[in-house]
Amino acid sequence: MSTSKTIQDSDQRIAGERHAGIVIKDGKILLVHRIKNGYEYHVFPGGHRREGELGQNTVIREILEETSMSVTNPKLVFEFKDYKNNNTDYYYFCTWVSGDQPKLNGEEALADPKLNFYGPMWVSLNEIGSLNILPKFAKFWLQDYLDKYSANFSQ
Repeated sequence: MSTSKTIQDSDQRIAGERHAGIVIKDGKILLVHRIKNGYEYHVFPGGHRREGELGQNTVIREILEETSMSVTNPKLVFEFKDYKNNNTDYYYFCTWVSGDQPKLNGEEALADPKLNFYGPMWVSLNEIGSLNILPKFAKFWLQDYLDKYSANFSQ
């Protein structure tokens, strides 16, 4: 297995944007468990938008690549502008369509798991508070949202 990660679409990526999906099903949320340079954390599946691609389409593609889950109907629910790093993160609620066992696809599957581990997984909504979900602002936003609207999600 290669120790370096090949970026498949580096010439088409829009710099300064990340589009991520929030997928909730049966009281669980879809996350990607990461271990990079010895640091362990979780992220919402997502990635860079390509030239000519809408953000909603980016989220659908990235979730499929990173988790093998099919989603539809992405709705932008919040964005965060990081002026220091000149980056904007966009977060979408998505409707789960198919796929039960998350499985890694795409360029992330080519990474050496000893150096850069990716593990897509369903996590109980009750566990969110105990996980190191990055970026922190996204975790806090989600926790606040779930506190306000928990009746909308079966647990």
